[in-house]
Amino acid sequence: MHAEITAYRGRLVIALLTKRSIQGEVTTSEDSPRFPGQIIHDTAQYLGISNEALRLLRKLKPSGEDVGDLNWFMNDKGKSVFFWRGGRYAIFSPEYCIAAKDFGIRDYITIPNKVPRGAQEQLDAMPRVHKPRVGLLTRMAL
Repeated sequence: MHAEITAYRGRLVIALLTKRSIQGEVTTSEDSPRFPGQIIHDTAQYLGISNEALRLLRKLKPSGEDVGDLNWFMNDKGKSVFFWRGGRYAIFSPEYCIAAKDFGIRDYITIPNKVPRGAQEQLDAMPRVHKPRVGLLTRMAL
């Protein structure tokens, strides 16, 4: 497995487990600094997702754009491919994450929800933000 997606405090936590790109398996920005993110090819073999994270992924609404913060699509060889924008570790809030228009739940490996300690510490240190009940400008209910 080359990447894991877990959930903590309502957020997706993505961790890249490999340090280098492997032809046909994973493409990382670790050895391609100009590349904007990470790609896991053939997610049925190389991507682990916890049930808690899967629930959050199902909440994402695909945008009308070809690109986004996350994408999970089928390639021309019929394999599922997962992409995320950013570095080897990423934390996304489903409320503010933009999924590409082709995003859909594809093949993966089910894993326990073992969140990296650093991600837990970072999220625990963040203050809780309460979503407003009405828009600041429109005064309409949200």
